[in-house]
Amino acid sequence: MSELATEWGRVDSSGTVFVKLDGDWVTVGSFPDGTPEEALALYEKKHADLEAQVVLAEQRLKAGANAKDIGRSVDKLTAELATPGSVGDIVSLRARVVAVGEALGPMLEAQRAERDKAQAEAIAHREKLVSSMEELAGVDAAQIRWKDTTAKMTELFTAWQEHQQSGPRLPKATGDELWKRFRAARNRLDKARRNHFQERDKANKEAKSVKRELIDKAEALAPKGADGVSQYRELLEQWKKAPRASRSVDDALWSKFKAAGDVLYQAKTANDNAADEANKENGEAKRALIDKYSTILDQADYEAASQALRQFHDEFKRIGPVPRAEVKTIDQKVRAFDAHVKALHEKHWRDNDPEKKARSNSFLEQLTEQIASLEQRIAEADKAGDKALVSDLTAERDAKVSWLAALGAQ
Repeated sequence: MSELATEWGRVDSSGTVFVKLDGDWVTVGSFPDGTPEEALALYEKKHADLEAQVVLAEQRLKAGANAKDIGRSVDKLTAELATPGSVGDIVSLRARVVAVGEALGPMLEAQRAERDKAQAEAIAHREKLVSSMEELAGVDAAQIRWKDTTAKMTELFTAWQEHQQSGPRLPKATGDELWKRFRAARNRLDKARRNHFQERDKANKEAKSVKRELIDKAEALAPKGADGVSQYRELLEQWKKAPRASRSVDDALWSKFKAAGDVLYQAKTANDNAADEANKENGEAKRALIDKYSTILDQADYEAASQALRQFHDEFKRIGPVPRAEVKTIDQKVRAFDAHVKALHEKHWRDNDPEKKARSNSFLEQLTEQIASLEQRIAEADKAGDKALVSDLTAERDAKVSWLAALGAQ
């Protein structure tokens, strides 16, 4: 085999390959079965592969990739370059690897600080999710609106999973403790929700049983027509006191119960309309009777008004019922007659109250005596020449005379 030499490598006649390292030729391997060119090309390719790894480490350093990963690459390259095994500028590669390793220190610190910050934020975020789930679990089960709460539970669990997959890795002890709390709160809510819906199902069954029975009874009243309305109203009171089912179930049951009642009320309406038609003449008769006795409202004498009212009511009762639409108007007019006569009665009693008359007569006697006494005192004061006293006593006497005249006129 012939020999071959380049700037960084050479091959001797035995196929041994050497690399120039710090001015010396150092053996890197042999390739006795090929040409010198092939042998040299093989070890130059190994060097190119190593250089490519160094370039990659330099690029990752510049890009701010994970410093620990770059450090592992540096350690691997340092070990591979420690014993020459390729043909090329090994000294330069070693220097470049050392430069990358030296630059990793500050980068490791910066990334560690960034990782610690991200980790702290991740812990705070997970803590917030845990607190939100625990807050939901802390609400009295009887006060929970399960539709909203279930949606919130799903939202929190989805957020936990997404953060667990995309967020930074938490210290195992911290992550396990947070998950333990989150899972415990979620389990409490799941248990409370199951209990709630079990109770609701039980209540639904009870309500359906009670209300279906009421529906059967209401539907059985249909042959009675209008005569079944009073019994239906009794069933309606029982319905109001019956347990409630879920809204959709209750609405469906109520629809059936109401339909049974509508049949009865429609029959009652038909009967009422027929009765109204039959009672038209009664309405006309009562309106005519009210017009006939309208002079009661002009009466000032209690005895005459009372006698007229008695006659009115006797005739009124004999006429019979009127159409429903006229009941209110006619009743109002009858009440006006009654109210007027009642007012006359109260006035008549006030005017003829024996006790009141006795009190009035006693007061009149007292006034008469007081006036006589004043007349005597006026005469005495006038004889004594006390004009001021005469004036005062005269004014008092005149006032009492006026009272006497007013009371005597009543």
